[in-house]
Amino acid sequence: MSSLFEKSQLTKILISSLPATAATMDAATYLDLTCTIKEAQFTGGQKQDIDVTTLCSTEQENINGLPAQSEISLSGNFYKNPAQDALRDAYDNDTTYAFQVIFPSGNGFKFLAEVRQHTWSSGTNGVVTATFSLRLKGKPTPIDAVAPLVLTTDLSATQMVTAGSALTLTVAASGGVTPYTYKWKKGGTVVSGQTAATFNKASSVAGDAGVYTCEVTDSAPSPVTITSASCTVTIS
Repeated sequence: MSSLFEKSQLTKILISSLPATAATMDAATYLDLTCTIKEAQFTGGQKQDIDVTTLCSTEQENINGLPAQSEISLSGNFYKNPAQDALRDAYDNDTTYAFQVIFPSGNGFKFLAEVRQHTWSSGTNGVVTATFSLRLKGKPTPIDAVAPLVLTTDLSATQMVTAGSALTLTVAASGGVTPYTYKWKKGGTVVSGQTAATFNKASSVAGDAGVYTCEVTDSAPSPVTITSASCTVTIS
C-alpha cells in the first residue's frame, strides 16, 4: 500500500492586489508570493472549553465552545516587489486581503486575512529573511483541483470551402476554469471579431485561404492557454 500525500514544492501562495471582502475575493487580481516564501504554516484557532459538568458526572466534562481566530505564518526571503509590498501595506493600513494557497495537485485553500505582525532579519553570511503572521477572518474555504484544460473537439488538418459559401471552424474545450476566451488566428495573426468557439464567415473569398488556429484561455487566477491543431483552409 502506497503512502498518500500532497507535495509542497511548487505550492503557489497568492495575495490580492487590493483589500478584499468575501464578495470580491473571487474576482480579485492576485499577486504571486511564491518565489519569496519558503514555508506556510496554518494553525486552526483553539476552541474554548464549556464546562457541562453536573452532579452526576464522574469527572469534569467539557464541550467545545467558540474557536479563536485561525492563523497562518509565512516565512521566507525579504524582497521588495508588489506581492510582498501588499503584505506590508495590509499591516500598515489594518486592511483585509484575500489569499490563495494552491498545492501542485490543484487542491488548496482561499481565505481572508489581516497581517498582525511582520518581521525581517539580516545577519552575516546569508540573505535578509522575513516572516508575516496572518490572522484569518472566518474559516478557510477549500479549493478543489480542476481537470486540466483540454480540447474535446479540435480542428481538422485540412478543410476545403467553395468560394461564396460559409467558412466554419469549431473547437470545444473542457476542464480548467470557465468561462473560456477564444482567439482565432490566420497565419499567426489574430482575426478581428472572431471570439467564439466557432469561427464563422458567411461568404468566403479567395483571401480566406490559409492556416488557422484557435487559442483557448480559461479564467483561472493564473490563466492557462491551449492552442488547437493547425487547419489549412483551401478556397476553390
